[in-house]
Amino acid sequence: MPGRLLTAALAAVLLSTSCGKLPEVKQQAHQTRAERSRRALETTLNAKQTPAFVTRDREGARLWGLTKQFYQKRDDELAWIDGTSPRREMDELIGALQHADREGLDPSLYNAETLAARRREADAGFLTKKGFNEVEAAALDAWLTYLYMQYASDLSDGISDLSHVDPTWQIRGEPFDPLTTLADALEHHRIARSLEDLVSHDPQYDGLRKALAQYRDIAAKGGWPAVPATLKLKPGQQHAAVPAIAKRLAITGDFTGRISDTERIYGADLQEAVKRFQRRHGLEPDGVIGAALVRQMNIPADARVRQLELNLERWRWLPRDLGDRHILVNIPEFRLEVWDHGNVPLAMRVVVGKKDTPTPIFSDEMTYLVFAPYWNVPPDIAENETLPSVMRDPAFLDKTNMEVVDAKGKPVDPDSIDLNNPAAYRFRQRPGTENSLGLVKFMFPNTFNVYLHDTPADSLFARAARSLSHGCVRVEQPEALAQYVLADQPSWTPEKIQTAMHGDEETTVKLREPIPVYLGYWTARVSPDGVLQFRSDVYGVDGRQTQLLAERVTRLKQHAAHVATAVVDETVTRRAS
Repeated sequence: MPGRLLTAALAAVLLSTSCGKLPEVKQQAHQTRAERSRRALETTLNAKQTPAFVTRDREGARLWGLTKQFYQKRDDELAWIDGTSPRREMDELIGALQHADREGLDPSLYNAETLAARRREADAGFLTKKGFNEVEAAALDAWLTYLYMQYASDLSDGISDLSHVDPTWQIRGEPFDPLTTLADALEHHRIARSLEDLVSHDPQYDGLRKALAQYRDIAAKGGWPAVPATLKLKPGQQHAAVPAIAKRLAITGDFTGRISDTERIYGADLQEAVKRFQRRHGLEPDGVIGAALVRQMNIPADARVRQLELNLERWRWLPRDLGDRHILVNIPEFRLEVWDHGNVPLAMRVVVGKKDTPTPIFSDEMTYLVFAPYWNVPPDIAENETLPSVMRDPAFLDKTNMEVVDAKGKPVDPDSIDLNNPAAYRFRQRPGTENSLGLVKFMFPNTFNVYLHDTPADSLFARAARSLSHGCVRVEQPEALAQYVLADQPSWTPEKIQTAMHGDEETTVKLREPIPVYLGYWTARVSPDGVLQFRSDVYGVDGRQTQLLAERVTRLKQHAAHVATAVVDETVTRRAS
């Protein structure tokens, strides 16, 4: 019995000893592997020559710098690999990159397929317990981090932040911190969600994204048939091209009826489809088929796809949150919309600047409005228009209800002006129904001296194309807009607003809460009722930004092709060493 008890006791000691030491041995081995991975990562990050996947430009240097900072903050610990196994976040990132085309971005810019192939290769080799290779694991980990930084930056403010390259675009987005974003996403296992959060959730962006998928499908199926370039057709007339017109409009959903291949009469159903197409493209909806309409119908589907991609890119140049309440002016569409918690309680036509005096693309906050405003004639207009008119007609000032004021704004007798010092004076138009600013102006102080205002020239709103001003934006329904922005001030009743608008003296009213105003530029857009709109490039912005985007994308694609080759070469070199 004592012998058996001793044997049992020894066995217990040995068992407890082995149970205590075995995990310790495993832990030491694991720590050794982790240290080797850290050293491999340090070597990758601190090498004199940056890895092949880093683009040789300012943007690449920025992203690589962020990548190195990211690992410094985590003491050079691998981010996408746990022990010898890939974390599921790796697959989430690769999946997101493979579907970048949903956002109008090309997955090849991020080597999505090369990366996916590398991931499959890792499963059978260097990311397995038996074949784990610290050097290859560290290289892949750094590449994944760099790609997250690249894709996240592109989603948050566009490809290489092209908005800062084009001086015409002065709407600034919001700051984006990729380091904090990635660290938080990895910690909370939300890589895919973190990237989705960077995408604009505005219904207009989502609408453009859906339209892009639709038009890509149309393009993949061959697009639409061309309509004869010289076609002219009025309602009720006959023409052999009627079936072709119907097929063309059916593809884009404008025509939902049926017409036989032998139909020749341009009937009522097709006329309504043509009017719908005209409205969607900013043309006069008269149902008459002419040169302008045919040009729009014959723009290839591939070109529309590129246009949609370009305008999605512009949405990435905006803050992701435009504000619960904001005013959006789309310059090419000649349209203003008031957005209030996802709804549009007020929309109207506007007149924007002419091509040689364009309305600037920028954003600011409306803080006050002025009823019965004076119009202080800008120096360039005074020199080029007002002064010549006065020289031709001495009664011009009286006819237009204008006056001359000194530097302090005090009216002076025009006959007493010192012609040797004309800069000491300026022209000012008194309040009234003929005032060029109309009866009210809406102010969001800015360096461009541009604002929204009424106009006595109401007939201009009936035109389909309305780029006619000197740069400011003329609004069709000024009284309704005034009522909206003052709705939280009960003392400003509709009656009081109307009285102030028709007063003899200026009345300035401060808003209780500033309202963001965005003067933007979208030639492809989905209106609040879900209808896809296309517009002409009135200021040539599409052309300039298309060139900038094409140049950048071409360089990125060339680099991606180089990376696809270099990844294989580097793998072979690492294994040989």
